[in-house]
Amino acid sequence: MPTPDDVRTTSIADAAAYRQGPPLAEFARLRSQAPVAWVPEPTRRLRSGSGFVEHTGTGFWAVTRHETVVAASRQPTLFSSAARGAFLSDPKSWADLERSRQLLIGMDPPEHGVLRRRIVSAMPTRAALAQSIHDHAASLVSAFVAEGGGDVVADVAAELPLLVLADLLGVPSQDRHLFFEWSNNLVGFDDPDIGGNDVTTFTRTIAEAFGYARRLANDRRRSPRDDFVSALVTGPEPLDESAFCHAWLLMVVAGNETTRHLISGGIDLLLEHPRLAERFVAGADVSKAVDEMLRWVTPIMQFRRTATADTELEGQPIAEGDKVILYYIAANHDETVFDSPEVPDLARDPNPHLSFGVGPHFCLGGHLARQEAVELFTALRPHVARLRRAGSGSRLASNFMNGFKELPVTLGR
Repeated sequence: MPTPDDVRTTSIADAAAYRQGPPLAEFARLRSQAPVAWVPEPTRRLRSGSGFVEHTGTGFWAVTRHETVVAASRQPTLFSSAARGAFLSDPKSWADLERSRQLLIGMDPPEHGVLRRRIVSAMPTRAALAQSIHDHAASLVSAFVAEGGGDVVADVAAELPLLVLADLLGVPSQDRHLFFEWSNNLVGFDDPDIGGNDVTTFTRTIAEAFGYARRLANDRRRSPRDDFVSALVTGPEPLDESAFCHAWLLMVVAGNETTRHLISGGIDLLLEHPRLAERFVAGADVSKAVDEMLRWVTPIMQFRRTATADTELEGQPIAEGDKVILYYIAANHDETVFDSPEVPDLARDPNPHLSFGVGPHFCLGGHLARQEAVELFTALRPHVARLRRAGSGSRLASNFMNGFKELPVTLGR
């Protein structure tokens, strides 16, 4: 096996490299030549109220094989989410690290399991949300068809999870536009058209989201309802203000971003592969089709772990304190697990994709995202044959989230 120095790459760490889609060829090269490869990080130019500052990360080990991503994910004590946070970018200060540790995705056992159980126990059942999801999906598709198309992202893919979130959280539906703005500012931090690497916008967005969360929690404490938020803040194990604010932020952002990019990426897949679209229209199992879209798109492409002791992966020594990035997008194209992974197959079965993660950090809302996508594509199926591109669209410049910023389409006759 080549040494890491022989296969060095910075492209997978550079947000700009994803503007034309994930660098799948580079991931394939790494899987073949160095499935645990050292990646130096490019310098980022961050903007704040006091001017610009350049920041260069420590570098990291990129894990690109399915089996190895699974193995590391199932060892949270050795590969920690809390030690240095769950995101590729290093915390800028001790305070930043402490904030990231308040997020569920930035916790290790046993704290992670305790908070996760408290959130799960408060969540409504799938059946309780089923009618809301069905009605919103049908209404959005009907309006989109009536208009003769539009921007898939803004008009359909973003709207469905935002409307469902508003119902789930018991907030006015018009407030979903705040969720959309907050999500864009945080997830799109590296995109020059959205966050622009502006630290001031980032911190202001978190402050606004937390302020909204505090007001909502205080309202439910004064006047509890039969809803999710009331259960979180007044139930048998109520969340305190900090815990609720961080849980809220994760729900609002992750609860719409993953589904948004799954739906828009799935529609792009059907547009790009007409024969695939024909098979979908002809009666493909929508649930299996959505799972293949999840594999193909992989909305959240990676998460970070930190080694808590000297260890090794695939024979590669990993030192205590090293940054380890688990690339789900690469694992989902692993040739040893998926037959012809670069050929989308809406009937793929089995389909052990890692788009919702694996192990103790398996996505809390994965079932909700899948349910929303199944309803949306079920409603859209009668119209798929009429979908046509109305422009090239534009992708998010992000090494974290695989998504479109816009995807214009029309509906032909």
